[in-house]
Amino acid sequence: MRQARTVAAEAGQASPRPHLRRAPKKLHGYFVVFTIVFAVVVLTGFSRTFFLPMARGSLSKPLVVHLHGAFFFAWTGMLLLQAGLAATKRLKMHRRVGSVAGWLVLPMLFLGTLVASRDTVHDFYAGDGDAALSFYYGELADLAMFGLLAGGAMLLRQKPDFHKRWVILGSLGLIGAAIGRIPEISSFFLYIYLGFIASVAVYDIASRQRVHLATIIGAAVLLFLGLTEERIGNSTYWLRTAHHLLAV
Repeated sequence: MRQARTVAAEAGQASPRPHLRRAPKKLHGYFVVFTIVFAVVVLTGFSRTFFLPMARGSLSKPLVVHLHGAFFFAWTGMLLLQAGLAATKRLKMHRRVGSVAGWLVLPMLFLGTLVASRDTVHDFYAGDGDAALSFYYGELADLAMFGLLAGGAMLLRQKPDFHKRWVILGSLGLIGAAIGRIPEISSFFLYIYLGFIASVAVYDIASRQRVHLATIIGAAVLLFLGLTEERIGNSTYWLRTAHHLLAV
């Protein structure tokens, strides 16, 4: 009897245990820090060309520009609020706010394209010529990054892993305009941009020991569109297309 128990115990020890997949860590603090840094960059950049001139009464812009700014700053505020709600486990409110935030994406794309087109035509006739048309492509590519990823995030609200990663990665499509308005750091744009993207991969490794598919897809979209802006924007095909689109 004792021998039978010993054999059974040894058999139990020898049998392989089923592989248990480690649950991802809930590192909500990362998203809070990411959105705070993002907001600081945005507010610092636009304070010089938007907020301070407005406070001094020296900002004279059409209504569409003000609407454009209001929507984009609302998105930044939503990022901060949503990160805070998730970190404090107020998920019901987080979902309610998210359902409103989803309706910001399409107006932002429309207004962003409208303002970029208006500014490009102005700059073209002001003497920038084809350089304005090249820059215009970069603005459209940035909006495409935001539209694809942030829009995709809204469609995938039922898949939190994709949703939260694509919301912050998509928002990086908007950060170039802010960094370009901060002379002290504008020359380091590429490093800052890559640093933001890499931070999401670091978060993945820290929380789940591997890079998530959503991060891989999001990074691919950002890198492809971001790193080809200059080449495509200066191409003869794009310049011809932009002349036709803007009738300049």
